[in-house]
Amino acid sequence: MMYSFYLLVGVSDLLSDEYRSRWFMEEDLPFFIEGLNKGLWDEYNNKVFKWKFQEDPFNLGFTSIVVIEHIPTHEPVAFNSFLPLQVRARNTIFLCLQGCDGFVDKSHRRRSLFQRSIRFLIQEMRGKAPEILIGFNLIEAAKAAEKAGSEITCDIERLKLSLDSLNKFGTYKGVLMEPVGVNEVSRLYEKWASENQLIHFHRSRPYLEWRISHPVREQFPYRCIVNDVIRGYIVVDLVKENKGWSLTINDYSPGLLEDYLKEVVSNLKNLHPDIVSLDLIARRKSRLHEKTTITGFSSEPIHKVIMTALNNSKQEAGSVYRGSLEVSNTENWHLTASDIY
Repeated sequence: MMYSFYLLVGVSDLLSDEYRSRWFMEEDLPFFIEGLNKGLWDEYNNKVFKWKFQEDPFNLGFTSIVVIEHIPTHEPVAFNSFLPLQVRARNTIFLCLQGCDGFVDKSHRRRSLFQRSIRFLIQEMRGKAPEILIGFNLIEAAKAAEKAGSEITCDIERLKLSLDSLNKFGTYKGVLMEPVGVNEVSRLYEKWASENQLIHFHRSRPYLEWRISHPVREQFPYRCIVNDVIRGYIVVDLVKENKGWSLTINDYSPGLLEDYLKEVVSNLKNLHPDIVSLDLIARRKSRLHEKTTITGFSSEPIHKVIMTALNNSKQEAGSVYRGSLEVSNTENWHLTASDIY
């Protein structure tokens, strides 16, 4: 399972003259993969790296990973990755960076290397296309992001049905789910995105094709029909874990789960009978979060969403704005598991 985050590295700036910040180079890749697999991943490899940082359709033209190098040894000892993505609110589309895979070598922590990487990023991005930095930080790391100048905007929880809960789950009718391809997902997305003011990560056609080609997680898109009316789409993914197949509701049209959660889960249980768990994410205290609670999902706090102004944006009174659009008001966002890298 992948989770985007920043590692808590402390506040002192000891031995700061022993380090320098730079962009990722090809020879850094073995250090990067080894460090991520030590404590964060169990599936990170060259294919995942290539997919995420070289095939991303919004690529900046270089590998946007900040490396902190230890000058005396010439070794990379900290990495902070920034994935280019687009944000959309109806007809407004702009580029952001999402902080994702990163770590600090154990022997070099508590030297403010995280803050150093953010300062380098802000300086390097000045006057360029990315307008906002967004991160889904692990809870214990959020304070480090805040000290680096980010605004903490909301809490994200993972909602899960275990095998026992799935076995007790009833049969609910009213929603038909039909397998579809990326063309139909793109069409249904464009329909809701052009009519809805919700802020979200832009699911352009190239982006959807890229996302569905993930080298580890197999994805299944469905069209959802309610009373003979196409209501939207749902994309789920399957991944093999220690206890069996885990299914994640990866992406969906806004309002679909809030209105038809039991019916959707019932369909997915029949479509994928071998799963041992089903999960999704939701903003704490959102309508979907409340719906999962009464439907029998367990909850686990996993992320705090952080935002930082870069270009054509500003931070004011704890909020982040792009013009008159308050980007940091996450009550106006549509966020799904597919948005977290």
